[in-house]
Amino acid sequence: MTLHILGALLIAGASLTTGLSYVAGEYKKLNNLSSLLQMLREMRGELESRASPLPQLMERLSRSSGGAAGDFARELCSRIGELGEKEFSRIWSESLSAAIPALDRADAELLHALGRSLGRYELLRQLAELDSCICTLESRVSACSAGLPEKRRMGLGLACSLGALLLIVLI
Repeated sequence: MTLHILGALLIAGASLTTGLSYVAGEYKKLNNLSSLLQMLREMRGELESRASPLPQLMERLSRSSGGAAGDFARELCSRIGELGEKEFSRIWSESLSAAIPALDRADAELLHALGRSLGRYELLRQLAELDSCICTLESRVSACSAGLPEKRRMGLGLACSLGALLLIVLI
């Protein structure tokens, strides 16, 4: 009997942990997107007002940005010495993949495309690309935050329901 109760507690704990890890992943996704969005806004402001060279700009952003964006900026700064051997867009993409591997495919592709245009074209075109990327990320952050309460309820509810169902079947 004691083993049945212990098993039931383990199943309940495992289902709750599964639900909580799903919710934590959704929060992490929102935080990653928000920090990247903030970094891109700062980048746009710096490019527009000072027309800073990208290596110096990324160095500044690595100190001022937090979260996933800070990790990305620091990774990019650590690889910037490869500039000349590799194109900036390739360094950008490698740094993005290394610093934020859990980024959704669509978000990663959007940021990779931005990296392909930075440093290549005239300033106005770079600013336009940044504006487009910022606008898209803003809509994704809004959608992510709007759907978060529903995903939290669904994730926890589904995990707990499946755990309860498994308990019923096994007992």
